[in-house]
Amino acid sequence: MIIHDTHIHTHYSKDASIDATFNAYIKQAKRIGITSLTFTDHHDIDPAHPLFKEPIDFDAYIKHFNKVKKTTDVDIHLGVEVGYQHHVKEEIKAFLRRYPFEHVILSVHYVEKKDLYTQAFFEGKTKEEAYDIYFNACLEAVTEIDDYTTFGHLDYIPRYAPFDDYDFQIHKDKIEKILQMIIKKNKALEINTSGFVTENRQYPKQEVINLYQQLGGTRFTYGSDAHEVKDLGRYFHNIKT
Repeated sequence: MIIHDTHIHTHYSKDASIDATFNAYIKQAKRIGITSLTFTDHHDIDPAHPLFKEPIDFDAYIKHFNKVKKTTDVDIHLGVEVGYQHHVKEEIKAFLRRYPFEHVILSVHYVEKKDLYTQAFFEGKTKEEAYDIYFNACLEAVTEIDDYTTFGHLDYIPRYAPFDDYDFQIHKDKIEKILQMIIKKNKALEINTSGFVTENRQYPKQEVINLYQQLGGTRFTYGSDAHEVKDLGRYFHNIKT
């Protein structure tokens, strides 16, 4: 079983449970046998979703994290999940230079300044158009940003789409370019187990992982994407690489 969860959201993330504190996760980790935690709360600049309009005060956040770190015997790490958007890429770079994050998840939550979660992005698009635009955004993200550790939940877009899952063969060429860039920059590919909740699979799907390894990719990180304490380490026993 994977014993390091590298994708965890606390109550500092506006979409997480108010009870999801650092200490609550630490207590749960001891209970279920997770020995290392990386906290990765959201940082989305100019988010389309109003819930995230007020950003986390990371100066205060880091002070709180460091205080907790001094009082626990569980191995905890300072991370962040950064949402890429083209028009704020320079602000993202400046943010990542400012803070001493040990682990940075680079993700795509908004495309064309529209939200995937609310389905605004999908309006007026066919299934293949929407998925192609999303993968283009992922390719741009891994190309433009250098200061990240792992690319988060690649291919999670069906979770919110008004369509069924994408056809790997149709989008294989674009996905291959994404994976090649991740490998070229010596970054990792995240195995995100939150997909088992909605798609009954991990993100990304097995065909993507197989291609990544065929291209020479060896670096993986493993994350539950927990927004509630009970979800720490969820479905880790189902992980396949």
